[in-house]
Amino acid sequence: MEILGLSDLTWIGGIACVLCLISGLYMVIKKKPGIVRATKDRADYKDKEQYSVKGGRLILALSAACFVMTVLSFVNTLVSNIFGLAAFLVFAFFWKKMSDEYGPV
Repeated sequence: MEILGLSDLTWIGGIACVLCLISGLYMVIKKKPGIVRATKDRADYKDKEQYSVKGGRLILALSAACFVMTVLSFVNTLVSNIFGLAAFLVFAFFWKKMSDEYGPV
């Protein structure tokens, strides 16, 4: 379905980009994992500050991937979706690695 000449999938990438950008900046600036975990999280972290900073950077990288996905959706929506899925899988791998190193005990 086309809306104003844009595919429905274009909006998904744009919204994901903005949401990832906001949550990533929050984590990097505030050094709190409150966006991705409960705001009143009482869990003990191995290193809460590093968890927040590195997690925020990963989310900012996912935001950049969502932006590229949005740009690709103007060319080919299938390529855009494949790129988005691949970017998310890479993000999930590095998030798990980061969480194991700095995350809750």
